[in-house]
Amino acid sequence: MLLVALATLLTSCKDFLDVNVDPTLKGDAAIQELLPTALFYTSESSYYQAYIACQYVQQIGSARALGDLDSQVQADNSTGWSQFYLNIFPHLNLMISKGQSGNAPAYVGISKTLMAYNLGLLTTSWENIPYSQADQKNFAPAYDTQQSVYTAIQKLLDEGIIELQKNTGTKPGADDLIYAGDLAKWTKFAYTLKARFALHLSVKNSQQAAQAALDAVQKGFASNADDFELMYNTKNLSPWYSRVALANTTGNITITHSATFIDLMNGKGGTVVDPRLPKLATLRKSQTEYLGVNPGTGAGASVDFTTGSWSSNINSPIEMVTYSEAKAIEAEARFILNGGTVTSKGTTAPGYDAYLEIIKANMKNVGVSDADMIAYTSNARINVGAANLTLSQILAEKNKAMFLIGDIWTDFRRYDYLNMPVPANLNVDLQGKFIQRFNYPTSETTRNSDVAKQNIKPLNEKMWMFTK
Repeated sequence: MLLVALATLLTSCKDFLDVNVDPTLKGDAAIQELLPTALFYTSESSYYQAYIACQYVQQIGSARALGDLDSQVQADNSTGWSQFYLNIFPHLNLMISKGQSGNAPAYVGISKTLMAYNLGLLTTSWENIPYSQADQKNFAPAYDTQQSVYTAIQKLLDEGIIELQKNTGTKPGADDLIYAGDLAKWTKFAYTLKARFALHLSVKNSQQAAQAALDAVQKGFASNADDFELMYNTKNLSPWYSRVALANTTGNITITHSATFIDLMNGKGGTVVDPRLPKLATLRKSQTEYLGVNPGTGAGASVDFTTGSWSSNINSPIEMVTYSEAKAIEAEARFILNGGTVTSKGTTAPGYDAYLEIIKANMKNVGVSDADMIAYTSNARINVGAANLTLSQILAEKNKAMFLIGDIWTDFRRYDYLNMPVPANLNVDLQGKFIQRFNYPTSETTRNSDVAKQNIKPLNEKMWMFTK
């Protein structure tokens, strides 16, 4: 009886210990089960990063007194970190393994492309990160330097493109929640990522970065139909709708649009009234003038981040990489290759066309009428001509087109937060400077403390990628 009881106890313990095992990571999980899971968590990670990063760059801001993240207080984005190392990284590695052994190069190519995208999210947020030693069997992995991560990103994308172009074996279909198995679109996405990550390194070598970005982006997205975004619906709710806008409708207002962002579009300070403004922000009752929250104060807003806005309604997608961003990359790359700097003017005709296309593509995306789009792009303050185009104008239109896409934080840091006002109640730990990085999560500094502590740097210290 004792032996039977002991055997029963051991079995029960084993069952108990197994309850936290992710069922999609079992050895016999079909590759078609892994892809939608990886895509969903990639979208989630993008949201969590953007929620913080877009407050740091004053697209959105806290509606609470004395502000919050828009005062550039420290953040560790522990949820985003966990999403990658517990949900994204293992699924993608398993997809690669299964794709290589099961004649499914399309899945291998998709997995490597997604891995590159997610590594980009991580390294631009934390700088040095676990990668080459990061797996479920190593609980104290060494950190890869940001330089080596960028090398790995480009290698993953090159390998992914090769796999995607094989066009053989098992291919995705409905399990591909973004492109429905269209491998040509996955290939264009990979090239657009190559361009994004090449231009990230413009501070290291502007001409080399611009040329690499231009070479890649010309093989990338060709229209809004190529956008890398996850669509939501009334059963599966977009996080900007369900976690932010819906709460705002109850009076529990957490964040709204920043004055810095709204002032780019409301006609103040010599800007042109932008027809996208009512698509992205909703005026409060009895208000007639579009005003955002003053950064770091929680005060001054006449607009709300609501369930009726294009970016935060019940059917809104999580945008991650768009055609408008691709045209912004092209416009900046051509500007730099033409000898452009932050203080100079002038670009080539193709560079100017790319600048105008940033605007047109984004306006079409959010539902601006053709008449309003033509009026805006014909305005003398917007339609300045190739000889008078400035970097600030390119980046301003890119900022508007990348509303709620967290990678815009990279651009602000590349150019030392060009033209961005210092928020009220700025985090004292920054000593008057702008924030440059997330903190490592507590889970990492306790479980992998020796390694993590070797990589901790002050919040205002520039990352490797932003130093010459």
